[in-house]
Amino acid sequence: MKEQGVVTAIDNLLNEIDTAISALNEQGAQLFSEGKYDRARTLLNKVESISGFRGKVLCLKDHWKSLRVPRVTKITPGGKADFDEHARTQPLKPGLRTSPEGFRYPVLEALDRLGGAGRVRDVFRVVEEVMADRLNIYDYQPLPSDPNSVRWKTAVHWARHGMVQEGLLKADSSRGIWELSDAGREALRRARDNPDLQRTLFSGG
Repeated sequence: MKEQGVVTAIDNLLNEIDTAISALNEQGAQLFSEGKYDRARTLLNKVESISGFRGKVLCLKDHWKSLRVPRVTKITPGGKADFDEHARTQPLKPGLRTSPEGFRYPVLEALDRLGGAGRVRDVFRVVEEVMADRLNIYDYQPLPSDPNSVRWKTAVHWARHGMVQEGLLKADSSRGIWELSDAGREALRRARDNPDLQRTLFSGG
């Protein structure tokens, strides 16, 4: 197998792991909102275990790259070399899509425009309006692991998860509802008057 083929396979595995973590996070948030704390904590422990496994996969990827395995040319039955290096789906290069951190401020802005709380579909609608001049073709691409999910909406879910953990969004909102916390309102108020704060506080800095 070519070096790039192995890297691509690992990247595809990482995408599958990320999808699983995102889904479990959503289930955990729902269980918390329903007051099923024991089940939610069990799910959180599973997410932590999967995240640890993801770290090991990243280490394997770095290890494989460090081996610098030479490319192996495949010989076809007719005796001709096959140089189709791009036949496989290539992983998306870093920086092409908008990262989850890039949606933190827009999510809070969207919720404020919705009166402090809103259904997920409404939050997505307003976030898309707020990010109209920043979303690109890569953000609208479907996930390799789920053709029905686009990258930017998945990134928004990740952003929301982080803000719930930090107390900027409420963790006990009704199912399907995202809601600003008092801390989130205050952070948004301060950030509106400070562009530098928008770039640091809401980019995970």
